[in-house]
Amino acid sequence: MFLSIAPPLMNFEDELLWFDVSLSNSAKILFDDKSNYVTPNTKHLIEQAFIQPLSPQDQQILREYLPRENQNIAHQYGLTPTKLPQLVENNPLISIEILLKLMQTTDITEYFHILVNMDITLHSMEVVNRLTTSGPLPTEFLHLYISKCITTCETVKDKYMQSRLVRLVCVFLQSLIRNKIVNVKDLFIEIEAFCVGFSKIKEAAALYRLIKHLETGETAQNPNHLINKFDKN
Repeated sequence: MFLSIAPPLMNFEDELLWFDVSLSNSAKILFDDKSNYVTPNTKHLIEQAFIQPLSPQDQQILREYLPRENQNIAHQYGLTPTKLPQLVENNPLISIEILLKLMQTTDITEYFHILVNMDITLHSMEVVNRLTTSGPLPTEFLHLYISKCITTCETVKDKYMQSRLVRLVCVFLQSLIRNKIVNVKDLFIEIEAFCVGFSKIKEAAALYRLIKHLETGETAQNPNHLINKFDKN
């Protein structure tokens, strides 16, 4: 066995230098934050979320991985405006989480445009309703969405599907009105005509009573005189 003396360090100008942070007030330690990185498993779940409903367990996993603050969340998760309808229909809860984060960016306007123009369904109304309870939405967007709901109800030809959609829209509108998300005065004529047109559906009758009560300021305990006109229809 032969022993040898360790060679001395060569003095290169670009030699790695170690520094003592205690000797420098301006030194800052930068960490590579990987908390917002998408893991392979999460990426697979995201891809599946666009094409099929995820199990409750997988939804929970994906929601836990959603970054707390990230303005590039749409790009990171591959969510383009054209993909939004797919996500809304297959996994509305995931779409709500992402849209809430996009509310802090200027990109949300484009996604609002897609929400207004996509098919009116239970899931799309659920998404919009949840967004309204999380903060104020643009008045123009809400008015356009409500008008789209009413127009869709009027154009559905299948009577069963029409009745089902009318009931959903009525419950949705009652929620917005009771929570003071929308001002009834701004849409009174349109909503009143909608209720009269579907007067045989009990949810439409309930919505009519609500808007007439708000219009007249009468107490809800005795609303019969408010619905005489409605009952005749």
